[in-house]
Amino acid sequence: MLFHEEELLLSVKRGDASAFATLYKRYRPQLLTEAYQKVRNQQEAEDIVQEIFTSLWQRRRELSINISLKHYLYRAVHLQYAYKCRRNEVARRFVSHTYYTSPESAVPRNLENKELGQQIREAARHVSAPACRKVFELLYLQDWSHKEIAQDMNIQPQVVKNQVSRALKVVRTRLREVEVV
Repeated sequence: MLFHEEELLLSVKRGDASAFATLYKRYRPQLLTEAYQKVRNQQEAEDIVQEIFTSLWQRRRELSINISLKHYLYRAVHLQYAYKCRRNEVARRFVSHTYYTSPESAVPRNLENKELGQQIREAARHVSAPACRKVFELLYLQDWSHKEIAQDMNIQPQVVKNQVSRALKVVRTRLREVEVV
């Protein structure tokens, strides 16, 4: 670390707000550029940088940085971006999962989602092949796994996937007809 960086960091560790402001002014523009290159959205880049500096201030007393401060902060941008990606993926999976799981969660509390859940069930009734309909309902409405369905119906997991695919085509078509999808 540069001597000036060490002094600045020691002052920040002691709670010197002006040293933190200096650190913020010095590195914020560079970190914003780095974050923007990753997310391609100015507001998200600003959020990432803000989160890094907020965390730095909150953890200032226990900070132990053995590399250059600049390198540490760039690494923090990368890690914050990775965390954001994981969090977004989890949120996407959660939203996707809540629409097509058990009857209790497939019919969420508000009226609009309740209606969508009913329309999905109604569309599933139009799947003419009983095996396809059963597989769809077990997978999406009762939250069974492909393996559980295969064992219960005494068929191969690939057959389950094929049946689900056929059922989904019918359900999607039906939902488009009623202008849901």
